[in-house]
Amino acid sequence: MKAFFILFISVSLLAGCVSAPSNDFVQGTIRITPPVQFDPTPMPLAADGGTFGSSFIDARGRKFDYYIDHRLGTKTPGAIYLFDYPGRWRSVRIKNEAELKQKLGF
Repeated sequence: MKAFFILFISVSLLAGCVSAPSNDFVQGTIRITPPVQFDPTPMPLAADGGTFGSSFIDARGRKFDYYIDHRLGTKTPGAIYLFDYPGRWRSVRIKNEAELKQKLGF
């Protein structure tokens, strides 16, 4: 009976550790683990009205390029895109920018 009790407590504690809420930013297949280190040298401003780009590395060592949309005539001013310049096929627009900013410190 004592062994069963110890096993029950151990499994309960392990389950609690496994199901602990994650502080990662998740969107689809993208997972960014804070804290992040931003690259101090930004990419040059684009000639499209000033789209800003740079990169950061998350806690697991994954590098992400990001762009903030300031294209002339854009319908999404200030939108954040990952991986590629806004409008290109590889770019992914961040849907929940408030969560991204809160978790990663943008």
